[in-house]
Amino acid sequence: MNHVRRVFSLDLRSIALFRILLAMLLLADLALRSVDLTTFYTDDGVLPRRSWLLLTHRWHWSIHGASGELWWQVLLFMLAAGFAFALLFGYRSKLAAAASFILLASLLNRNGLILQGGDNLLVIMSFWAMFLPLGARYSIDAALQEAHQHNPNGLPSNAYREQPYFSVATVAIVLQVLYLYFFTALMKTGDAWTTRFDAAYYAVSLQHFATPIGDWIRQFPTLLKGATIFVLVVEFIGPLLVISPFFWPWMRLAGLLLLGSLHFAFLLMLHIGLFPLIDFMALSLLIPGTLWACLRNTQSQIARRQQLEAIVIYYDEDCAFCLKMCLILRCFLLPQGTCILPAQNYPLVHAIMEHENTWVIKDPQGKYQTQWRAMAFLFSQRWPFKPLGWLMSSWVLRGAGKRVYRWVAENRGLMGTLSSRVLPFRALKTRPTLAGSLLAGLFFYVVTSFNIYELPGNRGQMPEHVNHLARTVRLDQRWDMFAPYPLTTSSYLLIPGTLRNGEQVDLYSLTSSKQDWQTPERFYPLYESYRWRKYLGRVDGHSNNTVRSALGSYLCKSWNQQPRERETQLATLEIFVVKHRTNTQGTPKEESRHKLWRHWCYAEFADS
Repeated sequence: MNHVRRVFSLDLRSIALFRILLAMLLLADLALRSVDLTTFYTDDGVLPRRSWLLLTHRWHWSIHGASGELWWQVLLFMLAAGFAFALLFGYRSKLAAAASFILLASLLNRNGLILQGGDNLLVIMSFWAMFLPLGARYSIDAALQEAHQHNPNGLPSNAYREQPYFSVATVAIVLQVLYLYFFTALMKTGDAWTTRFDAAYYAVSLQHFATPIGDWIRQFPTLLKGATIFVLVVEFIGPLLVISPFFWPWMRLAGLLLLGSLHFAFLLMLHIGLFPLIDFMALSLLIPGTLWACLRNTQSQIARRQQLEAIVIYYDEDCAFCLKMCLILRCFLLPQGTCILPAQNYPLVHAIMEHENTWVIKDPQGKYQTQWRAMAFLFSQRWPFKPLGWLMSSWVLRGAGKRVYRWVAENRGLMGTLSSRVLPFRALKTRPTLAGSLLAGLFFYVVTSFNIYELPGNRGQMPEHVNHLARTVRLDQRWDMFAPYPLTTSSYLLIPGTLRNGEQVDLYSLTSSKQDWQTPERFYPLYESYRWRKYLGRVDGHSNNTVRSALGSYLCKSWNQQPRERETQLATLEIFVVKHRTNTQGTPKEESRHKLWRHWCYAEFADS
């Protein structure tokens, strides 16, 4: 049992790092999606709700689908960003995690045509985050725990050292992270993976996926055969090393490094959006506490910590808001051993506070810092806040900062009232609950079953209760990236249109149907983003013509809603896919062209 507990425990500092990375990725994902907010999520885009209802799974719910108006999507995006920021700083972490998961699942369900494996992993990790004590370290929740209300220095300095957290949920989460690798390895049954070992060559030959580095490495086919074998071996062996109880924690670290090396290579060689970064986020959760202890106990870190612990923060004892701000700043910028003391107990400091209406910071050299200068001093003590501290000290922000500080100091009563409602001291709960453990066990069964029934040979046999539960909470997953074999064709779309007057136009401006148009060496620039590449790939490959019909309607509306004379209105359009098939002989790729759809904008052209 001790071996199981050790292997499946998560260090609270790793959980905090995971929380921060998760929040940053949620914000990055929202930012990237917001560029095409109208196109992908409103009724004016490529998937209006009437088409979405024909394509989405009946167990995939979506708040975003409640309205097709742009204002509704903007509101939900802003709400999601607000909760992601709360998660980033560990404010009401449980609530922020739950709200972030609900809004992300809703967003993904609104348009499944633009999703990739990274989106599935992001929402799955958001779900499991709700079962973890996300705010136990480096958070506003930890800073404002009840133990600090009457004694801000009450917790011992070793309280933030290694403290493993074990529960049913941690077992489920560790295995969930590793399922990504193990099940994708089981699905790679094609001969490109198992006999010819040219899967990596095919992957970097995808002209709409490969980066310049991926394109360059294609000239080393022997190396790429070794890379194919390496990927398979790591996907099978890496998870076993991570959960090995032997030679702990070095086997865990070796497994994490091997798995991380895969994502680093993918990041360099393939355009797959945020996927590698999301994988790094998931793996960060498994970092053992021993690594944090080693980093903490280096001579340079010990000396630096002792220097920072020499800092003393003095606050106004009669100002509850002031104490809370000092606790939050210490949590993020200083060691736990840094003292926070009431200025009234020290005559000299109290005199400074009264004279300048300010808090007081004593630096390691014994000098006193006050007002905005003290704030800039604290921010300049630790990465990644140092650049902000330097900026706060510069003339750019110094004047504005002084005015802001003066306003806050003169309105401490108001700030105290607000903070009592928004930033109350609260109990910090880190022990797993019975209800949480039972739910985690149930969904672990669902996740494991879903992955097993998605394996080749098992498809179509999944029990309905597993399927329905998994899809309802957005835990449905199929890790079939480049499986059972990699793609062998690179593709792009041509969308020529015909106006009422017979003139031909290109509706997809990144390509052209003109005979003198030269196909570029790399196709990725022919897509506005990896989301667009994924969507246009589904226009080609989706079995339901609703996808192509919705795109045709969108193009008609986009062209004809502009002020135009009748003769220059768009009458019809055609959607073609051009494919270049990869071969391993080094000969030019074979090109093929196929018409996917013909669309008329006005009924009078239906039979033309």
